[in-house]
Amino acid sequence: MPRISSQLPITLCRPRLRRHVLNRIHSHPLNSPFSTFLTPQTTETLVPVGLNGSISLTIYHQPRPSALSPILIYLPRGPLPLSFPTPSLASFALSANATVVSLGYRLSSSAQYPTPIHDVATGYDWVVKHLVHGSAAHNGWQSPRTRLAPVAVCGELIGGGLAAMLALTECHANKHGGVRALVLGTPVVDWTAMYPIASSVAEDLTPPEHQGPAVSNSPKATHSKPRKKKPPPPDSWLTHASSPLLSASSLLQARDTLFAKPEHYHDPFASPLLFFRSASSDIPPSEATLFSHFLNSAPSAPPLSPAAVTTFLKPRRAHLRHPPLGSGLVLPRARVDVGRDSVLRDQGVELVEAMGRSWALYGGRGESAERGKGKGEGVENVEVREGEGKGLWGEEELVGVGRWVAETLGPTA
Repeated sequence: MPRISSQLPITLCRPRLRRHVLNRIHSHPLNSPFSTFLTPQTTETLVPVGLNGSISLTIYHQPRPSALSPILIYLPRGPLPLSFPTPSLASFALSANATVVSLGYRLSSSAQYPTPIHDVATGYDWVVKHLVHGSAAHNGWQSPRTRLAPVAVCGELIGGGLAAMLALTECHANKHGGVRALVLGTPVVDWTAMYPIASSVAEDLTPPEHQGPAVSNSPKATHSKPRKKKPPPPDSWLTHASSPLLSASSLLQARDTLFAKPEHYHDPFASPLLFFRSASSDIPPSEATLFSHFLNSAPSAPPLSPAAVTTFLKPRRAHLRHPPLGSGLVLPRARVDVGRDSVLRDQGVELVEAMGRSWALYGGRGESAERGKGKGEGVENVEVREGEGKGLWGEEELVGVGRWVAETLGPTA
């Protein structure tokens, strides 16, 4: 009968063999039982933003060190009135097998735009200098990078808009540390598309491009064959304006608080969808100009509130080229998660369509002036995933995002 010993196996008592076994444990895949015992170490650092204070970076170091593992910059949701819990970033780092950097940008009534734009740019520069070009610290020891790690950017809601801004302007093809992947969750990418809605007259306030065809009473129109063109459905902003989790009024209130002037949210760095097209609304004139214009044009009509008036100030949108010609930018691989019942659904879908159009026409690059260079290729590099409800990320959803990043930027990608 074999003798049973309570001591450790002799292989684990030898230093060289013990290191070999531990290395095997670290190299197990994500679904390995060993992964449940791994916990990312967390460090915090303060990064000065010029002479304007500093920002906090929380770094979740990957527990399975690898020179090819990505560095993932995570931008929080921002100051919105939400009762939805924030998922753990530790499990996020495990699922992505990445070093996750939570960038604590400043945004409040006393730190309005463009402060968060400067904060995100400063945090990104720090990550590139110290984590991409530097050594990666893992569980108390140093691992020099023989190959530079790929960079991904991830964000939700307001953080999603800032993540899109960063990824669309720092996706340099020939620059070490250029953003290669982008993941967004229900992002705010167009503050100019938000218009006030009066609940009692929601039908009257439907934007012109979503209204049915006009009916004419002219004799020519009455004798002509009626056209059976089905009007497009109302946009998500109008349909889900009264959503209890995130309503249109709460976003409008946030816009008034976070921007000192309307000109600031007409900036593509605040509304990154404007890199691909013109704004959804003009910069509004003063209240006195609005009332004077509408009262003079329709003296018999009842007075309209500024909220109702600004609804109809929607110019015709024009497509813009991004990346710009000669910029050296290449659009990153992108995934945008939206909720079917979210007031922001259409913004995420439109961003994916705009990026897909850039891939189809220009190959997602800013190198050639020849239209159609993309020949329709590369559209598969962007995708939208529509889920049930409001589309906010919980623990399970964020783990799925991490796995997507690992698959997209892994060694075999």
